Amino acid sequence: MSPDVLEKVAFWMEQGLRGRALSQQYTAHMDALIGNVFREAGDPENLLLLATGGYGRKELAPFSDIDIMFYAPNRDDAAAAEKILYRLWDEKIDISHAFRTTKECLDEVHKDVRTRTTLLESRYLAGSRRLYEQFRQDVYPAVAFRKQKQFIAEKLMEMEKRHLGEGDSIYLLEPHIKEGDGGLRDIHTILWLSKIAYKIEDVEGLRFLISPHDHRRLLGAYDFMIQARFCLHLECKRRNDILSFEHQKAVAACLGFRDTRKFSGAERMMRYYYLKGRIIRDVSRSVVVLCSREYTTVFRDFTRKRLSPDFLLSGGKIIAVRDDLFEDRPEKIMEAFYFHAKTGKSFSHALRERIRESLLRINRRTRNNAEAAQHFLEIMKGRRVFETLREMHETGVLGRFIPEFGALRSLVVHEPYHLYTVDEHSLIAIRNLERLRTTTVRGLAHLKDIMQGVEHPDVLFLAILFHDIGKAAGRHHEEEGYKRLKSLMERFNFEPQKRRRIEILVRNHILMSRVSMTREVSDPDVVAAFAETVGSSENLKAIYLITYADMSAVNPHFWTAWKALLLRDLYENTANFLSGYRQIRLKQPGSIVSTFPRQEQPAVAAYVEEMTDRYLIATPEAVLKEDYLLFTKGREKGFSMRIDCKADGVADIVVCSTDAPGLFSRIVGYLSMKRLNIVHGRIFTGKTGIVIDKISVSNWNEFWWDGCEQDLARGLEDAVLGRRDFEPVRQKSAAHDLYDVFIDIDNESMVSLSVIEIFSQDRIGLLYDISRVLYESGVSIISARINTEAGLAQDVFLVQENGGKVTAFTIHELLKGLWKTLKD
Repeated sequence: MSPDVLEKVAFWMEQGLRGRALSQQYTAHMDALIGNVFREAGDPENLLLLATGGYGRKELAPFSDIDIMFYAPNRDDAAAAEKILYRLWDEKIDISHAFRTTKECLDEVHKDVRTRTTLLESRYLAGSRRLYEQFRQDVYPAVAFRKQKQFIAEKLMEMEKRHLGEGDSIYLLEPHIKEGDGGLRDIHTILWLSKIAYKIEDVEGLRFLISPHDHRRLLGAYDFMIQARFCLHLECKRRNDILSFEHQKAVAACLGFRDTRKFSGAERMMRYYYLKGRIIRDVSRSVVVLCSREYTTVFRDFTRKRLSPDFLLSGGKIIAVRDDLFEDRPEKIMEAFYFHAKTGKSFSHALRERIRESLLRINRRTRNNAEAAQHFLEIMKGRRVFETLREMHETGVLGRFIPEFGALRSLVVHEPYHLYTVDEHSLIAIRNLERLRTTTVRGLAHLKDIMQGVEHPDVLFLAILFHDIGKAAGRHHEEEGYKRLKSLMERFNFEPQKRRRIEILVRNHILMSRVSMTREVSDPDVVAAFAETVGSSENLKAIYLITYADMSAVNPHFWTAWKALLLRDLYENTANFLSGYRQIRLKQPGSIVSTFPRQEQPAVAAYVEEMTDRYLIATPEAVLKEDYLLFTKGREKGFSMRIDCKADGVADIVVCSTDAPGLFSRIVGYLSMKRLNIVHGRIFTGKTGIVIDKISVSNWNEFWWDGCEQDLARGLEDAVLGRRDFEPVRQKSAAHDLYDVFIDIDNESMVSLSVIEIFSQDRIGLLYDISRVLYESGVSIISARINTEAGLAQDVFLVQENGGKVTAFTIHELLKGLWKTLKD
């Protein structure tokens, strides 16, 4: 786009043009420019120029594609069209073009639904009026009136795939304004469908299909989305329809959202965006039903079944016996949802509208109504928990009945890796937990078995529903949520045992993930402390399940095989602890030695005596045998290594050598140079200085090539025995600097270890640089957990200085060195 056009757009916005009016003004400007070029080229009489796609429906944004089509009786006029194109390009107009004859149009309409859609929105731009009439007579009927049922089916399938591809939710923290659920493309889709089914030409014509109230709401949402897209294009100075974190502040300012004491302008804008997205989604669904009904043969169910004195099942829909039921009995709304959950049937359109119109009748009296509370709790015990809560949330009932959850509606909290708003995250967590009951995913079989054995799954669903209610008040949400939970418990009159479990789960819902990701789960002190908080085996199962649900709902890729392994290790170690199992290997070391041939047993016994308790607890017997063989080779040669490959693509690179200052740093430097993604590191040092380093890498399958094991062995041997430093080439990740560097050194949590937690933008060589700072400060790394996702590194190191905790002076030096390294 040329600078002068950008200036015109900015001027129109300053003059107060908004939404469709602004887009139409910009379209008219481009119409004039392109029309002038066409006429200056001689105005060829056998050539017609059509605006198509978004340009055809007069919905241009500053950096939109400008779609045009040249139409001619035959290919003889292609040269004239090409001449016009060159002139348009000379004017720096970003044109997307096609040249078609009548036959080519008809052929492509029958073969390609996208071409048919493009031509459905075509309008006259320049050229022969005679040819335009010919196009409307010969081509347009094939576009608009043939194979309507097939077109509608294909568009609905396209809509579903598009939603899935863009996160399948309105409530993404970084939504796609055009293609996302509740975005502009949903409006385009219902315009295409209504044009085919009802011959409605534009969004104004939808007033004949939907209520005046819904039509006004849709027009307002349409204007807002167009305006937001304009602001985003101007901010980025290019075509970009993803409302990402880095642009939200500027777009909010462009749209007129200002900071308040409680929320930033960006947060206020995003909540407004979700409100408009919901309107588009709801109205779109209504129009889709109307349009598809015209071309779909549906079995009509005329049976009627009484569900209660107030509700019937009629024609496969739940209906109320009278329209004014909720005026004096708003608690009956919850009974309607109870039948929704119990029967698996949806509400009639009329009943859904009555529910939405009665929202303000759900007040304190309704919330304290025992019948309403009982129906809600029965829903939580059923088999359609997520589906029913989703419908309650979308109609607005859930937030009115539980205001503590209503405060989370469309709430934006910028946290690392999170993809959804707080309310959406909670509902997706419930969905993921409920799906465990029937999952066929092999990696979830262990969790499925536990879920199926849970006696009161409703407690888990309630805990997840309530687990983030403290976020409405800001930081430290676990404690704040626990305070708000007390009034909820009283309102629902829970049994004491259920109440205690829900309180434990809400208060500690991130504890298991935090411990598994930041502590050594084989450490007896860590397990004992976690077990003390959890309290019982039943609580442990519950907190394990909601930890899975919570983590898997962060984003579709956050739950990984590696995290699943860490959590399962912590779960099993804690389960053993709670059942009375205590360090059996340490009590019966002879049982390990006896599995070896008699002639090797004295050497094995010496190896077991050499290694620490932490190693013996953390190492399964089969792995211990492999480590002993590695130890034997390492003691003779000074270096040995092996690679343990796992089915999930993770590989453990195990190195045995004599301990030396900077050893771990040199090893990770070499592996980083090789572009191996390190996710975990454990260092086991024997009593006489032999060390076994176990480093897990997550991208082994992508890295592997025939002979790479020998290549790694040579390089690592050079690093260990030759004490050679391999400094990786430093390169920043592409992640934006949304989050600040964070460093914390904890000298209180563990008996003899200090804990260093680091949160930073990731880059190649980061782990090497951190380990060098630790080495140069005289600190020994005992264990390391390395977590890198979405361009962010979240690393935890368990360290010692001279066999004990790090001193105050060293903490000062570490902080100084780490800050310098991470900020450079």
